[in-house]
Amino acid sequence: MIVDKREVQIDRIIDLALSFSKKDILPTVSEWAEANRFLSSKITKKPGNFNFDYMPYTREIADCFSRTSRVREVAVMKGVQLGFTTSIFDNTIGYHIAENPSSIMLVSGSKSLLRDYKKVKIDQLIDDSALRDRIVADTGNKNSRRQGDTASLIEFVGGFLRIVGAKSADDLRSFPIKILLLDELDAYPEKLGDEGNPVELAVSRTDSFGRDKKIGYISTPLLKHSSHVYQYYLKGDQRKYYVPCPFCGEYQELIFYSKNGGLYPEEKGIETDGVIFKPYGLIFNSKECKSGCYDSVVYKCKHCGELINEHYKPSMLKKGYWKPTAVSQVPYFQSYQISSLYSPAREWWEIVKRFITAANNPEKLRIFYNHDLGLPFEDTTAGVNSISITKLRDGKFNNDEIPDEALFLTAACDVQDNRLEVEVKAWGDRFRNWGINHIVIPGDTSNPMDPCWQELLDIKDKIWAGKQIFYMLIDSGDGEKTDLIYRFCEQYGEGIIFPLKGIGSTSKTGDKYKIRTLDNYSVKLVEIYVDSYKNQLAGWFNQDWRASDEDYPDGWSTIANGYSDEYLRQLTTEHRVKKVSDSGLISINWVAHGRNEAFDLNVYNLCAAELVISEISRNYLNLQASNSGEVFKILKAA
Repeated sequence: MIVDKREVQIDRIIDLALSFSKKDILPTVSEWAEANRFLSSKITKKPGNFNFDYMPYTREIADCFSRTSRVREVAVMKGVQLGFTTSIFDNTIGYHIAENPSSIMLVSGSKSLLRDYKKVKIDQLIDDSALRDRIVADTGNKNSRRQGDTASLIEFVGGFLRIVGAKSADDLRSFPIKILLLDELDAYPEKLGDEGNPVELAVSRTDSFGRDKKIGYISTPLLKHSSHVYQYYLKGDQRKYYVPCPFCGEYQELIFYSKNGGLYPEEKGIETDGVIFKPYGLIFNSKECKSGCYDSVVYKCKHCGELINEHYKPSMLKKGYWKPTAVSQVPYFQSYQISSLYSPAREWWEIVKRFITAANNPEKLRIFYNHDLGLPFEDTTAGVNSISITKLRDGKFNNDEIPDEALFLTAACDVQDNRLEVEVKAWGDRFRNWGINHIVIPGDTSNPMDPCWQELLDIKDKIWAGKQIFYMLIDSGDGEKTDLIYRFCEQYGEGIIFPLKGIGSTSKTGDKYKIRTLDNYSVKLVEIYVDSYKNQLAGWFNQDWRASDEDYPDGWSTIANGYSDEYLRQLTTEHRVKKVSDSGLISINWVAHGRNEAFDLNVYNLCAAELVISEISRNYLNLQASNSGEVFKILKAA
């Protein structure tokens, strides 16, 4: 980017003069918050006057939104439970209502979540910070619940706060905005029809304010190739929060784990096969942690090699500072990255537990990178390895046999014009799975009276070594046979055989499926984010070592010896391909190069297994969310 140096110098002189003229009049955001904001017990476990000492890493970022700060754009790529909503968004909004009335817009991927945020947090902020008397409607709208204060608009003397969702182009382009807060922008849609990218659309509303604008891009990242916040982070100076070691005093970024690179003497290192390694960061004994004991979790200083217990963390945070690690590509643009290792609300052993749980599961590993490390995830899997696939077939395991370790069965059906392709799978602890049989049923699938449909019902009703299929999923097709399949599922009864529809992408929210009620039918449709499941299955299939029955990774797969070579080949016909959108964002999708029914059947069966876990979690164990660990524990004990 070419920048006129004279313009930058003039801007700096103006900003400096303005800061001198305002410094005795306007406080910073952090000064205002600590002097005026009260946190009630309705929104926090620690009620009282707001204080940045609990989360000191948020102070500098909050102050970037001050009237006296020369910073215009701020990008924060972060983990979860770090307090940014309370410290940054809430305080910025309160500050500008009280000290620098402006046009403010808060944007999020979910408008319903924003409404809840407004009702729970913003209303409480206004009441507890003595700002209610500033809320005055310019329109005098009598239909408002409180004058100047509606579900999506708060009007105050000299400005307003608009709360909008990222899916509405009309909302994003409606008004010139001086203060723009973009919350969880990685969950925004990539495009809004012909309107373009929602982030760019919202940012364009600030153009008329020039040097006075403030833009905050704050989000947990998702996938590296498509992450909005990661791209904005790279534009800035990429600051990291450095804290001092309580033993040697050297400052460093807190990281999860590095196998080597410590700067301490070799005698404090670890010798493996004659090589000295000097690990640092959050270290732990993997074997002990897998058994449920996390006493080994500790932080190892990069500089002196001393072991730092977590009780030092609060004092380390208070002495920390943000260190730029790059030169900003854009003037007045600061960017920050921080992991959940810094969070006062997260203990280090919990983060290690999340990592241990995520091992060998690409989807869980992605969530660990995003939520715990605050980093975008890059899945380098190109496809399913043909050599690994040949090892799935077990010569000692016959078709229709049910292993003793099996806990429940599922089935999946792919509908072709002249046949039904069906696969029955058994599932064990940690999604250990066995392909019981792959069955091809010839017939005219467009005819509901064709015998192939009765054969499919017979498979569903069959008793397999004392076990019956829990759920069956059937692809509802592209429209020609959709009504027929819905009616077929109806006749069996709701909640037994589900029609499904594949969505050829991954979900930005992390959901892998959603269940939708169908109009005019008594069955529910399962909509599957196919690429999420294919990413997970590819990771499982590509595990390149054979394990004993007592020691296997999550998702360990075996198929019976009667499975055909063609079935195995179909597991390898899809590959991940990069595509660049009109807006410049990169997406990676699975593309088939030949028949792929076998891969699809594995996707449908894995989704069916997760539906079983969800059903047992919610309706039998009375859990609020699906919990595979608890379900497998209960089923094994039964």
